[in-house]
Amino acid sequence: MSILNGDILHILISGLPRERGHSSSTLLNLASVSRHFRETCLPFLFAEVRWPHKSKADPELGLLFYPEPLWPYIRHFRLDWHDEWTEPGRIRYGYLDREGIYCAHHVELAIHAITRMPKLNKVTLSTPFLPPEALFQALGQCRCLNSFTLIDTPIDQSLMQLYPAPLRHVNLTPVGQTLRIGDGQPDPKFADITYFMRDWRRKYKAQANLRGLREIRSSAVFLRQHAPTLTHLELSGDLCSLTALAAIDWPSLSTFVLHGHAPNPHTTLMILFVLDHYDPPGPAKLAKLASLTSFAISNACKLRGIFNYMINLERLAILAMVDLPRWPIALSHVEVEGVLADIGASNCELKHLRIIIEDKLTPAICFLISIHCPHLEVLEIERCGYHDGKSVSSCQEFLDALSPLSSLRNLRLCMQFPEYDEVDDLESWRVIREECALRFEKVGFEYRKRTGTHRYRDAWLDYAICRGREGDGRLRQLPSMWYAFPEVWVSERLPF
Repeated sequence: MSILNGDILHILISGLPRERGHSSSTLLNLASVSRHFRETCLPFLFAEVRWPHKSKADPELGLLFYPEPLWPYIRHFRLDWHDEWTEPGRIRYGYLDREGIYCAHHVELAIHAITRMPKLNKVTLSTPFLPPEALFQALGQCRCLNSFTLIDTPIDQSLMQLYPAPLRHVNLTPVGQTLRIGDGQPDPKFADITYFMRDWRRKYKAQANLRGLREIRSSAVFLRQHAPTLTHLELSGDLCSLTALAAIDWPSLSTFVLHGHAPNPHTTLMILFVLDHYDPPGPAKLAKLASLTSFAISNACKLRGIFNYMINLERLAILAMVDLPRWPIALSHVEVEGVLADIGASNCELKHLRIIIEDKLTPAICFLISIHCPHLEVLEIERCGYHDGKSVSSCQEFLDALSPLSSLRNLRLCMQFPEYDEVDDLESWRVIREECALRFEKVGFEYRKRTGTHRYRDAWLDYAICRGREGDGRLRQLPSMWYAFPEVWVSERLPF
């Protein structure tokens, strides 16, 4: 009977809502009920852990790690080192070598524990220093490890030591590239100028010519090692060469996300899958494109002539990147029309489309989307640098243009609304969006949000429409959502 009760309790706990990056208060309260409840909650409480913690340190021993009895529960380990510990004059838990490069202490605690985590299947590294070779060697011995993410971390040849772990999901993002237009409200730390002025980041950027080729070569070898098992690849253009990637076979790849700067802005993206873009691609080369079901790309790349070969594509995102303080340039109407024409020529059943445009949205663009992507279920069209103003088209015109999309269930539009005084107590800008939202089932409208005296940020106002039997609608405003970097497809509730 006790085993049955434990199984039922496990099922109930698994149904509790999760909060990204930390345990929910409900789960913590449940774990404090009794010893039996605590033992059942432990696998959920410590399934995802982050280390190091500022408050978990000993004056003599330094940083403390998780107790060994908890290691079997860990499935996702995040090594997230704090930036402020690397600042000259405030060095903590490390030292500066002769070249002024920060070297961390106590990383051996994580290395020792990783090889003793039997259920570890995902690792995320974000460190202001080169991870030691021993760390990658330890990760390479984890037979259950299938997902590896490296963000805001320097790279060298030690990355190649992460082998032979059977990785299926890989994300490589270089130092400083953590902002993407269209993801919603950015993490507050990116609004702080000190993030970009850290001493180690300035030194890293100053050595761009020395580290560039080393990082590209290390990334290429690493990807070639894991290409046979990879199904999901997210890669920055700063860490790859299109020609080198084209020489790699991807037998199982189904999701490909290329973000960051274009590796060669004057070269068509087709060379990524076909080594010689002057010759017609053969069936073996086109099989790489045909195997993709999800594809995300920065608008910095030349996109013409590639989508018409993606015959199995189901999800597509074309995002705009930003290098502060520069403002990005998104796709023009002509470029959007070309992309849609290629998608229509492929006859793929595209179901999820995220796209950012530079010009004002018109019903004509919405109609082209309806014609070339008739199977859409999720559509998000954002304007880069949204502004209210005089409405060129009515809500009914947009509704008529999208009416052929019979399967559409989630819609976000950057259609223009009249401009109102921001200090209006009645919030007229919100009222007119609510009136327009009643025409849909679930919809979000873009608006420009003031974040300071002279600062603005594009945001979404989302609604769910609850309809009665007689067709009358009731609005329910949804909580603010965002795409937590590096996520592209699934948004989640804003954690701050």
